[in-house]
Amino acid sequence: MNIILLEKIKKLGDIGDEVSVKSGYARNFLVPNKKALYATPDNKKYFEEKKIDINSQNEKLIKDAKDKLKKLSGQEVVLIRAASDTGQLFGSVSTKDIVNSLAEQNINIEKNNIDLNKSIKNLTYEMITINLHAEVTCEITLNVARSFEEASQQKNMGKAVTTNPENNEVRNEISEEIKLDNKSTADEKKDKIPKVDDIIKDKDKKEKSEENKLDIKVTSDAKKDEIPQATLLDEEKDTNNKK
Repeated sequence: MNIILLEKIKKLGDIGDEVSVKSGYARNFLVPNKKALYATPDNKKYFEEKKIDINSQNEKLIKDAKDKLKKLSGQEVVLIRAASDTGQLFGSVSTKDIVNSLAEQNINIEKNNIDLNKSIKNLTYEMITINLHAEVTCEITLNVARSFEEASQQKNMGKAVTTNPENNEVRNEISEEIKLDNKSTADEKKDKIPKVDDIIKDKDKKEKSEENKLDIKVTSDAKKDEIPQATLLDEEKDTNNKK
């Protein structure tokens, strides 16, 4: 679907450009928010007639955005939410929550000004982008914590607290015990694994033992063979004496 831009749109074009976009994007966002016109012959004619007024209006929007930027730049939005020890929220944080928090500080923006394509479901300390105008943007800090004290801690750390500090010591002790148990088990298994040298020594011992057994058997058989010969010699001697 072709449209005529009434303001500069990032990655699309400048005022007056005729661009092609998906019909849903034009119908649900650009046209209702007066950021574009359908590129019909009548609208093209209307734009040419109102071009000077449209540019003047855009300049005014830029000025308003810059004025708002002075209030918004560097702001920190602190949202207190219930969460588990692991930092998972019992619920979520959306752009509406951020808009409401800023409204309490007399800073009014629209939800679509916030560049946040997700729901926040965990404690967080992060920078988010606010698009006040296609040519005016800034970053603010989003600090989602379980208490103002924790929010302050996250600010000092520069990151989210993902576990309950009271349980950190216990978790560390358990982790160390598991590591020691795993190390002991690994050492025991290592001791049980026979070494190559030991296997070779055992084999040599067995072979020597078998050789010794064979030597003893051979010697024993030889002695048995010698006994009858000695007996025959004695019998011959007795016979000769009688003669």
